[in-house]
Amino acid sequence: MKFTESEALIATIAIGILMLTLRLLPFIIFAKRKTPAFFSFIEKFIPALSIAVLFIACLKGSTTDIIFRSLAPLSELPSMFCSLAAVLFTAILHIWKNNAMVSIFGGTTLYMVLNYFF
Repeated sequence: MKFTESEALIATIAIGILMLTLRLLPFIIFAKRKTPAFFSFIEKFIPALSIAVLFIACLKGSTTDIIFRSLAPLSELPSMFCSLAAVLFTAILHIWKNNAMVSIFGGTTLYMVLNYFF
């Protein structure tokens, strides 16, 4: 389905308004009240969960084959190097800076750069 220019503009504006509303909604709802314990729990553990999900996604597949079965061909070594270097770099960044955003973005950036060149 192709949009005309006016339909694309209307859809873009509608999506923009929806995104702005959804992002402002928590601030509007909790402006005068104390944040519920559930949201405080989520705020505390989301960075660690994000790093865990990225860790699993990064090391799945050929890397786990190499580590656990030692059956992967030599052609998979560059991919394994990229994954393990990014994981190590992310861990070092997190220990050094203790900032989840810096760790996640730094490790992801290194992985993408290494993956591009290898």
